[in-house]
Amino acid sequence: MNILRSLIYILQRESYDASRFLSFVYRDWRFWQYEKRQSIDWTLKARLLYIVLCLLLLLIFTVGFYFLSWRAFYLLLVILPVLPLLSLLSLVLLSPFDYLLKYRMISRAQHFLADNKIVVIGITGSYGKTSLKETLAIVLSSGFKIVKTPNNINTDLGIAAFILSHRQELAAADFFIVEMGAYKIGEIAKTCSLVKPQYSFLSGINEAHLERFGSLENTIHAKFELGERTAKKVILNFDDINIRNNYVSFKLPSFVGVDHTLASDVKILPDFGGLSFHYDGELFSTPWLAEHNITLIIMALVLAKELGLDLKKAITPLATAPFFKNRLEPIHNYASQLMIIDDSYNGNWSGFVSGLSVLGRATGRKLVITPGLVELGAEKESRHRALARLYAEKDLDLVILISNSATAYIIDEFQKISFIKYKVYPDSLSAHRDLASVLRAGDTIIFQNDWPDNYK
Repeated sequence: MNILRSLIYILQRESYDASRFLSFVYRDWRFWQYEKRQSIDWTLKARLLYIVLCLLLLLIFTVGFYFLSWRAFYLLLVILPVLPLLSLLSLVLLSPFDYLLKYRMISRAQHFLADNKIVVIGITGSYGKTSLKETLAIVLSSGFKIVKTPNNINTDLGIAAFILSHRQELAAADFFIVEMGAYKIGEIAKTCSLVKPQYSFLSGINEAHLERFGSLENTIHAKFELGERTAKKVILNFDDINIRNNYVSFKLPSFVGVDHTLASDVKILPDFGGLSFHYDGELFSTPWLAEHNITLIIMALVLAKELGLDLKKAITPLATAPFFKNRLEPIHNYASQLMIIDDSYNGNWSGFVSGLSVLGRATGRKLVITPGLVELGAEKESRHRALARLYAEKDLDLVILISNSATAYIIDEFQKISFIKYKVYPDSLSAHRDLASVLRAGDTIIFQNDWPDNYK
């Protein structure tokens, strides 16, 4: 049954996208060992899919034994290579029930929000949306009751399920902050039809998930679906060139463009101590390391001020804010005198650049461990060659590469520019096991990205 678990696991990781699922499994036939780094989220859909697949196999073997007797065991030779197709057939058989379940859940959540007149703030972007969501929650919580979608719940169905399981908290809240994700045009529009945002934020747009979107133009169109469906005001990150150059092409309500120039007297605090800056006559500080967080903070403050919040109330919460897990999260290992910067969730070009800027503040050796970037489509080779050049320009002391389909581009570019300070490991486990022999006291190492199991 491990084979069936593994297939359902990859199907779930690929968001039940049939073409991506088939492309993955027929490139790698090790069905039984897909589920390594993460595990199945046993949602109702996943459980039903597992049951339907088991029943389908039982039916095949029952009919086989009826007509072929003991020779039905030869069916195993046929069944194994077509198991992925049977998984998709099970998904098709389940689809009417799945559709009705989704429709009912989304309809109930939609009516609840409308009946309770809950003010929704939507957030989307190729990168930075979760950090912006957490920043906004910290700022607004200093004067209002807020509820936010947790972790990476950012699809219409996931948001609907969250709404229905948190009705009491939402009914008592002033604002509901909703993170919205998408892999194709139309998905954010669906989420907007569910929550009907009054305010919204666009954190940034780049090539993240380009393989799924097909083009940067499609990504831009998809992300601006939120702004076009916002009732009152949209707050845009004008530090992002793709937002700044394209917002005029969309029908937005009242909007504000925010960039880093709104902050003054910006200071990078020593020993990875965070940042400080002045905005609107107030001095703010934060333990967060990346300078792009200043823009995200100001975006949150802009809305807070519009909503009538005294910005002074946000000073202490921002100064004592927790780090975002796996997003430029500094980990001091005092026993071994090491600084680890955990940026393993970050998987986009803008985040890599920001992370290297933070790493540049280290006083000792500077190291990177990374598998590279994912879902870049046609940009895969050019971006990884550019990444290799960037690592060389930063004069890093060691780049630790975790081997995958992108590694050859990085290595080839390293060789072209005569950069030799790198090591290659076959997988994350072996790389992590060898870190004890690589690292020295005083080193700073940044973990950039962590490929999930459905990427090669």
